[in-house]
Amino acid sequence: MPRPRSPWSVRLVLALLGLALCTASLELARRVEYSQQQRVSERVGYHAQMLARQLEHGLDDQVDGLRRMAYRWNQHGRPTQADWALDANFTLANFPAYQSIQWLDAGLRMRWLLPLTGNEAAQHFQLTQDHPNYNLAMQAKHKGEPHFSHSFELVQGGRGFILYTPLYLRRLPNGAPNGFPNGFPNGAMGEPAFDGFLQGVFRVDALMDALLDNLDSQDFSVHLLEFERPLYSREVPHALATLQQQVPLHLLNNQHFALQLSPTQQLVDSLSSPLPRIVLGAGLTISLLLIAALALALENRRRADALQGSNRRLHEEIDRREQVEQHLRDSRERLQLVLDLTGKSRDGLFILDPQSREILHMNQATYNSLGLSAEAFVEGLKTDPERLLPGFHTWIEQVRQAHRQHLPKIFQRELRRADGSHQAAEISAQLVSFNGHEYLIGVARDNSERLELEAQLQRLSQQDGLTGLYNRRFFDQQLQAEWRRLRRLAAPMALLMLDIDYFKAYNDTLGHLAGDEALRQVSRVLQQSLQRQGDIACRYGGEEFVILLLDTREEGAAYLSERVHQLIAELALTHPGSPLGRLSLSIGLAISAPNQDEQPQSLIAHSDQALYRAKQEGRNRTCIWMPGDSFTLRTGHEPAD
Repeated sequence: MPRPRSPWSVRLVLALLGLALCTASLELARRVEYSQQQRVSERVGYHAQMLARQLEHGLDDQVDGLRRMAYRWNQHGRPTQADWALDANFTLANFPAYQSIQWLDAGLRMRWLLPLTGNEAAQHFQLTQDHPNYNLAMQAKHKGEPHFSHSFELVQGGRGFILYTPLYLRRLPNGAPNGFPNGFPNGAMGEPAFDGFLQGVFRVDALMDALLDNLDSQDFSVHLLEFERPLYSREVPHALATLQQQVPLHLLNNQHFALQLSPTQQLVDSLSSPLPRIVLGAGLTISLLLIAALALALENRRRADALQGSNRRLHEEIDRREQVEQHLRDSRERLQLVLDLTGKSRDGLFILDPQSREILHMNQATYNSLGLSAEAFVEGLKTDPERLLPGFHTWIEQVRQAHRQHLPKIFQRELRRADGSHQAAEISAQLVSFNGHEYLIGVARDNSERLELEAQLQRLSQQDGLTGLYNRRFFDQQLQAEWRRLRRLAAPMALLMLDIDYFKAYNDTLGHLAGDEALRQVSRVLQQSLQRQGDIACRYGGEEFVILLLDTREEGAAYLSERVHQLIAELALTHPGSPLGRLSLSIGLAISAPNQDEQPQSLIAHSDQALYRAKQEGRNRTCIWMPGDSFTLRTGHEPAD
């Protein structure tokens, strides 16, 4: 008889086997967890990048009023202090993060300042060479471009920024600077003369609070860094420093800032799934059940070997076999229970042989969402995988390449349903080699809702929240794209710039709620006036709108402007602050002629000049810019009695 093995040696073997199986389960769970962490980190990074870009665009939109003030100054000469104060107060009212708006004259002395309250210390300020922003201001002057400063101590107290926008006056041929607000006499123009700076002053905390309040930033703790040093902080509860993201932040033309963002536990939890714990629990359970079955079998074997006599040994062997079979049945039932539990998951879980395309295991979610039976799914994958998962063979090669190069193993694919429609699927795939054979473990999730939500967010980012029209950002993108396309086709483009007459008086008299409703009604009129696909109406800012007409000449653009005047007149909105007694529009119209060598910004500038002329000539009319800086006027429409 063979010498029986020592109980301790048997226990050692079982312990080593159990350790190996548990290690394999932990490794599999670790890989699934790592894959999920990679996906969470990527999506957190995407959210962080989107927040940084929204913050940049928010600041760019808010300082647009300063650009417009500087543009009018440079184009039409220095305004009166009253006109300047009107524009400055309008800009301050629309963006509360301003500390002040200032004009430093050519000698860098403070001339005009609003508001006075809280800025008394800056009334007699002069920018000298020992000021930390002096060199930056000189760069703006020499380049003729606005510059956004680094942070520094304000004379009013506290740290802040300044946007330096250089101002110029054209010189007449006799050398005198042009101070005529309506242009140059007899068209005479000379070299520009520096006329100081238009300055927008911001406090650091007020600026960042105002920008972040307009964004969905509750999912991150935000730290503003300047030259890698903390400058501003906004903390939210339960932020995770382990998933911290640092994103470059370009505040206008200053590239020395960065956002340090830490996501909240709530955001991370919303991006995670319990799959790693399920895989770990299932692996450890199966390992323990197998070790328990082996331990029981070996114990019965040891007892059977100790029995004497053939009959007794035979009966012991029969009993042992019955017990083993019972335990194996119990193990199979428990294993089936584990598989049934995975079948309740909403994500599809499958294991297949990529060579033969045979399914080793799949849960119900794998085929139910496609409207297929289990048999139809298995047969379809076996006979025609390209129909079930278009690009199947290419995807398998991508999985192998990602496995070899240790790249992320999450793929965006499309599955074909039984009715022929397509279903978006995010598939996490892992190749595993076992006994010299390759297996693919995949987890598929229907992410159609997430993709639709991302598309909806993209649409919302292009839409003005109050009026429903396209916003300024969409207009800038569309203008550049259509400009290049129409230049290739040698086709004209028309741009109408529209402004509600006496709108500040309308708000002051009837209130801002009435002003918002008036903006919505005017927006509906502009949308109603468009008659061709491709033409767009956008809210340009405040009470100003633009209409972009593609492949349109002067006659068609003038007809549309008349239609807008007519529809506005038919609205008959009472305007106590207007001489007409009703709401009206002033329109500036410019046409980009085919093959003309100019840029999109010149078309905007011509439209703005025409709008300015229409307001000078009495409002409620259309002014058409003509080459040579001449204009054609058309009066607005009066309602029928």
